[in-house]
Amino acid sequence: MIMMRKGPSGAFKITLLIIMVFGLSGFTMAENYGEIKSKTVAKIKIPKWYHEGLYFDGRDIWVNNGKRGDTWVVSTNTGKILRKIKPEGSFTEAITPKDKDTFFVTDWDAKKVYISKIENDKMYKLSERSVEPAHPAGAVWNGVNLFVVTWTRSLMGTRFHILKMDADMNILSMAEIAKILEPAHLAWDGNHIWISCWYSNRIYKVDIEKLEMLGYLRSPAKKTTGIAWDGKYLWVTGTYDGLYKMELLN
Repeated sequence: MIMMRKGPSGAFKITLLIIMVFGLSGFTMAENYGEIKSKTVAKIKIPKWYHEGLYFDGRDIWVNNGKRGDTWVVSTNTGKILRKIKPEGSFTEAITPKDKDTFFVTDWDAKKVYISKIENDKMYKLSERSVEPAHPAGAVWNGVNLFVVTWTRSLMGTRFHILKMDADMNILSMAEIAKILEPAHLAWDGNHIWISCWYSNRIYKVDIEKLEMLGYLRSPAKKTTGIAWDGKYLWVTGTYDGLYKMELLN
């Protein structure tokens, strides 16, 4: 359930305390879990910043840059930055399209998920959902549900979860990501979710309904963050790295 508490301003804020968990022990591993072979077919050099989530719009790659950075629209052919979009918040992690006019956007600093529109290369918040006390990182909309990776820090360490939300950002359920240390971003290939790992530079293939890890591939990007699926290839970046186009071989 979601409980409410009164904040310093007197307004009610949504604070995530206890949520119905789908999968008591979080993710499990498939019996044939193992490495998925892949190869890098292209690398695109992009300027250094704090690269976070990626989004493929059918032609170009969008690169979010945390720490007050813009969102770049990068040509997948030339690597040229075609547009620079000003963010709504101070630390934009992920962007994923909700429909043809709006996007879901996660903000690490604000501990919120936004529904935003973009006009004149500026993001404008239409609505928001707090996931406090967690920090939201990667996010992807699969046409039915929004999935968001969260980090919850405490004196006991950091716990990682994946939230399942509806189109209005209501939290339906959550599961702990106990087997992936420092999960970062998400991609959807039409059937499965992929989760990048900043710590190990691996990318995990997950059956999100069964919460089952089907395998992993090794990322060529240092400090792997953003990932995006273009229908054939997986695009990957790292905190200060370039863009990599990866072909899956099995």
